[in-house]
Amino acid sequence: MSVQTRIMLFLVGSGVLASLLFSLVVFYEMAEQPFNLLDTVLEEEGTRVVRSLVASPAVMLRERDWQNLGMEQYWLELRDREAGTLLFRSPLAKELPLAPLPSGSVAVVRPQTEKTTDHLSQNRSYQPVLRMLSFRVDEGGKQFLVQIGRPMEKLHEEIWEVVFGLLAGVIFSTLVLSAISRAVAKKILRPVQEMQNLARDISEQNLGQRLPCDKTGDEINELAQTMNRMLDRLQYSFDRQRSFLYATSHELKTPLATIRLAVENIASREPSQELLLMQEDLGKITEQNYRLERLVKDLLLLSSLETQTGLDGGPVDLSALLDSLVEEFSAIAQSRDITLQATIEPNCVVPGDGEKLYRGLVNLFDNAIKFTPEGGRIEIASALQEETVVICLVNTGCGVAESACDEVFTPFFRGEKSRALTYGGFGLGLAIVKKIVALHQGRVTFASGLEQLTTVTLHLPRL
Repeated sequence: MSVQTRIMLFLVGSGVLASLLFSLVVFYEMAEQPFNLLDTVLEEEGTRVVRSLVASPAVMLRERDWQNLGMEQYWLELRDREAGTLLFRSPLAKELPLAPLPSGSVAVVRPQTEKTTDHLSQNRSYQPVLRMLSFRVDEGGKQFLVQIGRPMEKLHEEIWEVVFGLLAGVIFSTLVLSAISRAVAKKILRPVQEMQNLARDISEQNLGQRLPCDKTGDEINELAQTMNRMLDRLQYSFDRQRSFLYATSHELKTPLATIRLAVENIASREPSQELLLMQEDLGKITEQNYRLERLVKDLLLLSSLETQTGLDGGPVDLSALLDSLVEEFSAIAQSRDITLQATIEPNCVVPGDGEKLYRGLVNLFDNAIKFTPEGGRIEIASALQEETVVICLVNTGCGVAESACDEVFTPFFRGEKSRALTYGGFGLGLAIVKKIVALHQGRVTFASGLEQLTTVTLHLPRL
C-alpha cells in the first residue's frame, strides 16, 4: 500500500469518524427535542381542558360539547384527585381503556388492540403507540389528576427520516472527503516525489547536485536537508577515495619506475662489465621493494582500521609501553644528537588493544625523530586526569604551517614537497594514529607553526 493511499485512508477514516460522532450528537438532540415538545403540548392541553371544565361544569354532562374542547386526537382522563372519581374521558379513552399512571410520570404505551381507527393510529400499517403523561392540576380550589396521551407514530416516522438523512449526509461527506483527501495527499507528497526523481538522477558523476530546500521548516524540508547532509558525506567519501587512489598510484609509480630502470640497466650491460655496478642496481631494487612493502603494510593497516568499529582488548599499561619506547628510540636519538626527555607517570592504564596502541605510539616517535634536526629536542610526557590519560609529545624543528594543522591526519599529507623528498615516508603515520585513537574512544590534536614547536596530544579514557 502506497503512502498516498495510507494518507487518504487516514483522512477519510478521521473524517467519517468525526461525521458519525457529530451525527450521533445531532440525532440525540433531535430525538429528545420532539418528545420534550410533545410532553409540553400534552401538559398544556390537559391544563386547558381542566380550566375549561372548571369554568363550564355542564360540559362534562353534554357529550355534544366535547368537540369544542378539541380532544379528538387525544387520549384524556380527568379525575378528582381527592375523591378519585372520573370526571371526564375523551372518545379515544373510551375506545381504548388504559391503566392509570402514577402522578408525575411519563410513559410510552403500546395498547393491545386489534382494531385501528383514525384516533388510534396516524399510519394504518402500524399499531398505535401513545405518549402518556400524568400530572396534577390545582384549579378553582380543587385538585385534579390528569392523564393525557397522543399517538406518536408520525413522530417515529419523522425520527427515522432524520436517521436516513444523517446516514445519507455521512455517505455524501465520505465521498466528498475521499476526493478531497486524494488531492491533499497528492499535494503533500508532491515534494517527496520530486525528491525521489532528483535522487534517482544523482550518481557518482554529479554528486554535487542537491535536493531543493525551502524555508517552511516542515518535516519534508528537514528530510531534504538530512538527505543533502548524507550526500555531503558521500561526496566527501568519494573525494577522499579518489584522492587516496591518486596518492597511492603516485607513491607506487616512483619505486616501480626505479625498479624497472634498474632491471633494464642490468639487462643492458655486457657480461664483461663489472659486478659492482650490478650490485648497485640490485641495491636500488631492494630499497624500493622495502619502500613498497612498507607502503602496502601501511595501506592494509589503514584499510583494516577504516572498517573496524570497536575493540575487545583488555587493560593496557601505557606507562610501561612508553618506557619501552623511550628506551628503544634513545639509541636512535643519540646517534642524531637529539635530546630525548621523558616524564612518564606510573599506572597510566587504559582499555584497548596493546598492539595497536604500540603501533600508533611508534608512528609518533618515528615522526618526532624524523622531523627533529640534529641537536634538537624531543619531550614525551604522560599524566593521569580524572577520566583520561593524556600523552603529550613535543619536538623542535621547522614545524608545520598553522593553516595545515587540520590536514596532517589526512592520508598521504606530507606538507611541502621539498620536505617530503628530504624526509621520505608516505604521509600515512598520523592518519593511522588518528584511526587507532578513535577506535579507543579517544582524540588526538596537532599544534604547530613554521619554525615552532610541534605538539601532538593524545587523550585516552582511563580505567
